[in-house]
Formats: sequence, C-alpha cells, structure tokens
Amino acid sequence: MNVNPINKNEQWKLLVLLLDQIRVQKGISNLKVSELSGIAPAHTSRFFSCKFPPTLPTFLKISKAIGVNFFFEDKESKTDLNLAMEKAMEQIGRRINKLSNN
Repeated sequence: MNVNPINKNEQWKLLVLLLDQIRVQKGISNLKVSELSGIAPAHTSRFFSCKFPPTLPTFLKISKAIGVNFFFEDKESKTDLNLAMEKAMEQIGRRINKLSNN
C-alpha cells in the first residue's frame, strides 16, 4: 500500500473521523458512547478529538458502541457510508479526486 509520507502516521484519523460522522448521524452523544463502551467520558472525548491515536481495542469498543460493522466496499459507490468517508477525508485535508486507485 502506498502511503503519503506526510500522512503515513495519521491514517488512523480518517477512521476516527468516520466513526464520529456516523455517531453524529445516529444522534448518539459522546456520553452515550462512553456508557455503552465502558470507556471513561474523558477518554471518549479524547478519542474523537484525534489528538492521540487510539489502541485497536479502544477503537473496536467505540465502534461497537456506535453500532458500526466493518466491511469492504467499492470506492466509487455513493452510499451514505462512502459520503461520510469522503467528508472525514476532507476534514483531514485529503482530496478524494487525488487518491490513488489502490
């Protein structure tokens, strides 16, 4: 996988921002995520602020609390999930039309 050297250590932000977009779309508060995941409110707040990369167990617990399943989908699809992914990518400064076709 080719990763832009400038962003190679920040790819995780895209996933966190995508989860945050889904959380907002579902109307789930940070406090509810904390309650459902068993993770302290301060930690869930830090998670969504993208200041530090989360551990995989934390990421998975928060994903489960939000009700997110993981699967693979064609990049050219225009489902709500792909549109949320595009918005998250814009937030971290990635342009959709500049991505490689990996």
